[in-house]
This record gives sequence, C-alpha cells and structure tokens, in this order.
Amino acid sequence: MSKQLTKAFSYLVQNCTTQRYRERRVRARDLQDPVGRVPSRGAIANFRKQAPAALFCAALLAPAPSQGQSSRAGWGSTPYHDASGTGVTFRVWAPNATAVHVPGDFNSYSTTAFALGKELTNGVFDGVWSADMPGSWVNHQYKYFINSFGTNGLWKHDPRARKVVTSGSGDNDVIYDPTAFNWAGDNFPAPALEDLVIYEMHIGSFNVIFSGFPSSFVYATNKLDYLAGLGVNAIEVMPIAEFPGKYGWGYNPADPFAADNYAYGGPDGFKTLVKACHAHGIAVLLDVVHNHWGPGDLDLSDFDGWDGGANGGGIYFYQDTNHCCTPWGPRPNYSRQPVRDYIQDNFTMWLNEYHVDGFRWDTPGAMMNSDTTYIPEATTLISNITWLIHSNYPGKIDISEDVMGNGFDSTWDTVYPYAVQPVLTNSLDANRDMTVIANALTTNQRFGGSASLNRVAFLESHDVVGHGPRTPTAIDPVKPDSYRARKLSTLGAVVALTGMGVPMLFQGEEMLETNEFNANVPMDWTKTNAYSGVVQFYRDLIHQRRNYYGDSLGLKGDQCAILQVDNSNKLLTWRRWKTGTSGQDVVIVANFSGSGRTNYTVPFPSAGTWYVHLNSDSIYYGSDYGNIGVSSVTATGFNPTAPVTIGPYSAEIFSQVSFPPQLTIARTNTTVTVSWPIPYAAWMLDSTASFTGSSNTWTQVAPSQYHTNASTVSLTVSPASASAFYRLRRP
Repeated sequence: MSKQLTKAFSYLVQNCTTQRYRERRVRARDLQDPVGRVPSRGAIANFRKQAPAALFCAALLAPAPSQGQSSRAGWGSTPYHDASGTGVTFRVWAPNATAVHVPGDFNSYSTTAFALGKELTNGVFDGVWSADMPGSWVNHQYKYFINSFGTNGLWKHDPRARKVVTSGSGDNDVIYDPTAFNWAGDNFPAPALEDLVIYEMHIGSFNVIFSGFPSSFVYATNKLDYLAGLGVNAIEVMPIAEFPGKYGWGYNPADPFAADNYAYGGPDGFKTLVKACHAHGIAVLLDVVHNHWGPGDLDLSDFDGWDGGANGGGIYFYQDTNHCCTPWGPRPNYSRQPVRDYIQDNFTMWLNEYHVDGFRWDTPGAMMNSDTTYIPEATTLISNITWLIHSNYPGKIDISEDVMGNGFDSTWDTVYPYAVQPVLTNSLDANRDMTVIANALTTNQRFGGSASLNRVAFLESHDVVGHGPRTPTAIDPVKPDSYRARKLSTLGAVVALTGMGVPMLFQGEEMLETNEFNANVPMDWTKTNAYSGVVQFYRDLIHQRRNYYGDSLGLKGDQCAILQVDNSNKLLTWRRWKTGTSGQDVVIVANFSGSGRTNYTVPFPSAGTWYVHLNSDSIYYGSDYGNIGVSSVTATGFNPTAPVTIGPYSAEIFSQVSFPPQLTIARTNTTVTVSWPIPYAAWMLDSTASFTGSSNTWTQVAPSQYHTNASTVSLTVSPASASAFYRLRRP
C-alpha cells in the first residue's frame, strides 16, 4: 500500500463515526497518540474507491469473538479453582489494541480462538483486556497476540508473566500458580539495621556446579551453611528478573515480573532459596531495576503496536527526548498511572509471593532525574512505594543505591571504597593519610554529614570489582596473596565493619578472591581452604560486629568518635558506643604501617582493664603473621591511656567485657551436665538444637534450672534434649 493510501487509511480510522470509535479516539488523544499530517483529498478519494468508508468502519469496529471481561482478580495469567470451575484468568493492559487473543498449548496456538474482552469503567473502555479461559491450566505455555492499527498482529510476552521459557520473541510464557509453593514454617523477622551484615551475591557465578552453565538458586542453597557460619545475616541478590542469555549481571531486565528461568531456575527456585535462607537466619534483599528496562529482548517496547512517536517505546515508556532515555535502556513513563501501578505491584509481588525481606533499588536517582530534567512523578512513586512497604510490611528494608531520604532506610556510600582503597593500595607507608580513614569512619563520603546506619559502607561491590581489581590485587598486582596484600585488605575490612554504617561484603571478599568480577567466571571455592585463615578472620570480625559473644555491643551503637590520629606513625584509634549504655564501649586501634609498635600510648575512654577480643595479627589468620600483642591492657590516669603493642598492618579490637568463662560439658549415659565457674554466676546460658551461625536460633535457658555450689554453676539436661549447643552470654 502506498504512503498516501496508508495516510488515508489512518485518516478514515480517525473519522469513523460510530460511538465505539469516538471512545477509542478519546483514549488515543489522552495517550498523546501521534497523528501525521492530513492526507490529500485525492488520496482519500482514491482510497474510498478501493474500500468504501462505511464498509471499512464496520469491518474495523466489528467485535472479535471473546469470552467477555473477567470478574476475577489478578493480572497476567492467574489460575483459579472455585465453584464456577477451573481455569486461568488472563488480564493485560493494551489500550491501543483493537483485539487481544491468547494463543497457547490449550488451543494449538490459534491467534483467533480465544479473545479477551474489553474492561469497561462506567461504560468506557479503560485500556484493559481480560477473560477467563476454562481450558487452560498451570504449566501451559502461552503468549499474547495483539491486533492494532498498522500491524499484522504482534506476538508479545505477558508483561506480568511470573515464568517465561526464556526472554525474547522466540519463546513463550508459562502459566504459573503463585500460591502453590509450600511456605510452611517460614516466619522470619528481618534483622534490625544495627545488626545487619550484608553479603552481595551474584547467583550465576556464586556456586557453579557444571562447567559451561551458570549457578542457580538451588545451587546457592548448598552454601548457606557456610554463609551462616561466616556470620552474615543478609544476602543482597543481584537482579534476577529474566534477562537475555545465560550470563549477565541482571541489570537489563526483559521480563520484570519473571524470576529468571532460563539460567537460574525460575520462581520456585528463588522461593526455595529464600525459604532456605530464612531457615539459616539469613534475610534476602533483592536488587530491583526500575530506572530502565531492557534494552534487549524487551517485549514491553511498543507493546500494543503504538510507538508514541518521537523516541518510540509505546505505552510503558517516555517518548520525549528530555525523559525517554538512560545510558542503559528506555526509561519507564512514571507519569502514566498503569505504569506506576505496574512498578508498585512488582514490589508487592516479591514481598507477598517470594517473602523477600527488602530491596536494594538500583539507581533511583536515574528514575528521578534525566540529565538536567527533574521527574517529580518518579519521586512521588518512590516515596509512595517506600511508605507502602514500611506501613504494610513492618521490618522490611529499603536500601537505595544513590538517593537519601524518600523513605529509604539506608543508601550505598558509593564514594566510600574510592576514598579508602587508595590509602590501602599506596605502595609507600609514608603516603598513607590517616585523616582520610578517620573521615571515612565518621562521615558519609558521598552525601556529607555524619555517617550513621543511613549509609552502607563497603570496600567491594559488583560495580567496584566488576570495573576494577579486587582489593588484594589492587594492593599487590604481582602477588595478590602476599603478606602485605592479606594484611592490608583485612585491615580495610576492619575499617568497613567497625565504622559507622551498615557493612557489606561482596562475594569472595572473605576468601581473598583476586579475580575481577565477571558474570561467567565462577567463584573459586577452593580458596576457602587455601586462605582458611583469612576466612576465619572475617568470621571473627563479623561476629565482633554483631556482638555475637556479648563483648562488643558498642560496634552496633549509634556513636563513633576518633580518639587519636597519628599520621607520623600511621596509627589511628577510634571509639564506638551505644547511647544510653555503660561499660559496653569498643575501642579499635589500627596500624597502617609495615612496622609493629611496642607499648604505644593509646587513649581510652575510661580507666580499667581493656580486653583484646580480636587481633588481626594472630597466627590463626596467617601462619606468617607475628602474633604480636597482648591479651589485655590497663588504662590509667585522669585522661586514661594504656600501652598497646600491635603488629604491622594490624588492628586490635578492645572492650571492657572480660573474656567469657569456659563452659564444661560432661556427658553420661543418661544425662548431660553443663557447668561454668561461680564468678560468672550472673551470666546467661543459651541453647540451640542446631547451630547455623545465626543468633536468631538461640534460646535462653531459664535461670530457675541452674544449680550452684561453692565453685560452679551447673545445669543437668534430660536425655531428650541432650543433643544441643550451648553458649554463655553476659547479661
């Protein structure tokens, strides 16, 4: 058909006089449907000769056979089984479509057999199509076939499909029952921010079992004992929405509602991981992307055949140049209510159906700003969603990559690693600037102001080590497992985990991973053996951060102060404490020099005995370490000080909580007796049936069960509960 005839066709379409099409024209105008220049009268006359207008309009507006709109709830494909029967409800937003059909396994992929009906609000089509399909059910594959002006019909993925075979136009969606998974026993409270230690995880590379294939959700569960033992209590999972191919970081979502099936194992796989994490005392924070979608395999683009003109993209995206585009893909159109609903429903889906414990929002700043153009509707959307989460899902966590406020609990301090790492990597001790570290401990490096739990502090993340070297490699590119690389990288970890903020590790950081992060390069789990001392150090450091043994409460506190900056000797001392507590302060002394110090005078906040609860120079962490230091020091004087001995590139963590007493466990044929010295009679005994490394599993043994004599406190355990783990905890 010539261009002139095509324009004539469009003109006649716009001027059909039936009431139904007048309604259609209103919707098109509301959506700013572009209209080309009016064609010439001659072209219109020529077209009318070939297709009389009345007949054309009648044919155009004749309703396609359909089942009628559904009265059942649910978007996408929603299985139902009720008194009226069994089947699936299909519902989709496609305001510019002239008809929507659902081809699938249930009708031999006919593009005409099953049509959806228009949904009407007060008698007016609201852009939504739906119908109930009695002959379809779970695991049937399907797709939408959308008729619209100027197309020959479009095969499209369901924008709200929970499961797809794979992304892209060549494969199908899969009907999935979101209520079928067995969540029995899953009742996990997310940890408080002050107790949070995050481990960022990339599913595809985390635990590869078969060469040439990525890891999966289920494979990741095999390493949860390890993570729980390490002491982390949250994993931050890089984006898992279906993306093109087997390998990728996930920041190019093609199907935002579908947990990746092609590479990772689909929705049931992710639910299995979440439930298993909860059983191990580990929260799951999901990285979500709504500043752009795609760009590859993006069926949302021009979804119902209308591109919107200008930069295109159709109903889900901005068209104008000031809003449309990001460096990574097209920006969703937050000014349209159905798009805002789509994004909000995505969050509630992950919460309701997958039991996730919160989110890390990828670059919400790119939702709110397009170069120099501010997007107020995005700001409103973000605030509404964070408010909804905190109101309806108490305890859930919202972390932003680059925006403070707007209801976010915390925000990545993305400048932090680039401030701290150069101090660690400097080849000359003399050039290490202690004021930089002191500032990083107490000040938000990106946004300024005092640091607090409103920032996430880290040395490594997917961005840092996906676009640059791992910390040990940056310290010593020739031999990244050298003494110097190990000591300085772990010294950096002490700064990150004992300063102000929520600490985060990137996968492999704790086992001295030296390879730059790549989605198709598996983690090398043999390093947990090769560098077992480093792993042990991270385990002990995380336990200190979380006050695991009751001797380091100050590290969970809301206060931090620098006690001493010695730029000549390259030593730094800082204090952590919690407002309203006494006797729980923690003091950290860090030596950034390659020379150890003996009887170095260090200020302490109070006089008395200060016990060393972690010494990074311990031979437990490296056979070539010096084990330099003492187990305790005594601070004296009006402004108390104490002589500290510390090894090269080392840190020591002090508190005034004495070392826990030794538990004695004696077992006979019928009973188990647990006892400890009488000077610690006030201490509490906790027990757990299975040790997963999570403090959430511990239960206090009632003091009424204790027995005391002149030398010991003891507890006799009946045979039924003889298999248990015990710990002593200072009250």
